[in-house]
Amino acid sequence: MFTRESFVKILLFTLIIAMSVQGCVSYKDLVTLNGNEQVSKDMRSAEIKTNTRVYPFKPHQIQPFDQLMIRINAFDGSTEEFLNREFTTEHVYSKDINYDPPSLYFNSYTVDGEGNIYLPLLDKVLVKGVTLSELKVKLDKDYSPYLKFASTNVKLANMRVTVIGEVNDPGVHYLHNERATLLDAIGLAGDFTNFGNRKKVKVIRQNKESSYSSYLNMNRDDFIYTEFYYCKPYDVIYVEPLKAKSWDVSTPVIGVVLSAISVAALLLNFFKR
Repeated sequence: MFTRESFVKILLFTLIIAMSVQGCVSYKDLVTLNGNEQVSKDMRSAEIKTNTRVYPFKPHQIQPFDQLMIRINAFDGSTEEFLNREFTTEHVYSKDINYDPPSLYFNSYTVDGEGNIYLPLLDKVLVKGVTLSELKVKLDKDYSPYLKFASTNVKLANMRVTVIGEVNDPGVHYLHNERATLLDAIGLAGDFTNFGNRKKVKVIRQNKESSYSSYLNMNRDDFIYTEFYYCKPYDVIYVEPLKAKSWDVSTPVIGVVLSAISVAALLLNFFKR
């Protein structure tokens, strides 16, 4: 026959075991890529599979409110100096400009709502719908009547994504590569936490007039065949938590509950005696 003290002890033991089991995350949930593949115990004999097929990259087409860093280089009498400015970053960009996010904003050209920017000598230039490389060719041609051997450098200053949820360093991250991938963004955010749900990563993307979203399963490699493999400016990446996080025994709430149960069991045992 169970006494009240025995019942409380059994209940306490059962709750601790249940929470411990619920708080554990399985190995498969921690694998980011190819979680469906069977790996040989002897890694030296495991077959390495490679697949070069990914979603075709499409260069970003400039949209209203994009921020463009544009620098213009031209020949001014010294061939050696001109070539040095053209092929070394030390001379292409002014040393007085800091390339942190606030400086990029205040030193870049913002595309207006109609898709235009305003440049010295050229005044209004329509840039909406063209790529960065196409804009460079256009500006080189447009500046040729005014500058000798004009050569422009065009970069996208607002190539940034927002990564939130179960990552180690959530926030806004700048990508200094137009071909940056979703994996690059997750890497900049410090990778997934132990409770990041790799099977349900939400990507919210803006288009010309609205936004749309999709859930990706990064436990498998299927997502590299989707349009979300390559990042776009202003992408929002949200990593959902696993259900196990709500039962994490390391959280303060669970600790308080377990402490309260322990105190109740001790008091019950004390008064019974």
